[in-house]
Amino acid sequence: MHSPVVVAFLWMAVPLCVAATGGTVEQAAARFDQLSAKVPAPLGLQFRVLGAKALQTRHPDLALKLAAPEENPGPAARRVDPASTETGLAIVLRLAQFSHLPSDKDRARLLIDLASEIRALPAGPVKFSLAWELHGAATEGDLGQPALTAVVDTFADAIPGAPPDASNYLELAGLIRYEHVRAPKMDSALDAALALLELRERLHQEAGFSLAALDGQQYSLTAMRSKVVLLNFWATTCFSCRREMPDLEKIYREFRGKGLVVLAVSDEKRETIEKFLATKNYTFPILLDSGRKVNTDFDIDGIPESFVFDREGNLVAQALDMRTKTQFRAMLKAAGIE
Repeated sequence: MHSPVVVAFLWMAVPLCVAATGGTVEQAAARFDQLSAKVPAPLGLQFRVLGAKALQTRHPDLALKLAAPEENPGPAARRVDPASTETGLAIVLRLAQFSHLPSDKDRARLLIDLASEIRALPAGPVKFSLAWELHGAATEGDLGQPALTAVVDTFADAIPGAPPDASNYLELAGLIRYEHVRAPKMDSALDAALALLELRERLHQEAGFSLAALDGQQYSLTAMRSKVVLLNFWATTCFSCRREMPDLEKIYREFRGKGLVVLAVSDEKRETIEKFLATKNYTFPILLDSGRKVNTDFDIDGIPESFVFDREGNLVAQALDMRTKTQFRAMLKAAGIE
């Protein structure tokens, strides 16, 4: 399950493989500007502030076109306890068994059943909180399109019952764009959310960095041109990260002869990482981002998360949660490796 980045920085990943849309940052910003302007208040301002924040560091002129620094849509509404009702508690207890089920098939069946139960509930904050919990489980592993579609439909159905919050639409857009699930119903807020994800992708593509690995060697994303780069964000405290690392190692060993470079970025202390790796046999480079600059540049707020860049430096795939070996293969195929 996608673990949010907190002070200890735990987080989760979603099935990746998004073919990056072409175009420049300026073009993506213009598209987002047009679409976010169509979103009614207060959501419209929330989206524009998020877009301005994404652009502020490298494109302050474009940021000012979206929102002035003093504009503030106010704090996001807090979600209610999904277990605050008898029905909600029963669903939460069943969802708690998700990680303990023996196979992805069993987990997918559970999500489909729970999605149906949540959709049948009356609109309101409890229904939305339950749908939020459900969507957090859906991106771990390879649960298949029927389960993902059921979760997306349920999440979209529940959003209108929650207080207006652009982040809810961004979560929905992430499932649609990165899990390749059809949009149940498009509206102006979802259009703006998808455009904001596209803008962030353009910014990620131009974000260069240079980080030291555990062995002291420096790695630069721009220096990796002519290679296919799988950039993975992880932490030793992230259960899903630890689960996917053996498959990440298998993929690296299988394809490094074809030009694959795996760069695993952690914001933890060197001592913590070295202690974790002492009993492992991972051969891909582990990069140190203790200041979280690269994490920030890539909008990392949950781990694991992965990005694939092709030999020309184009971002061609992205995953928001733990990937399996099969899913990593699909991501690399988008970069021309198979």
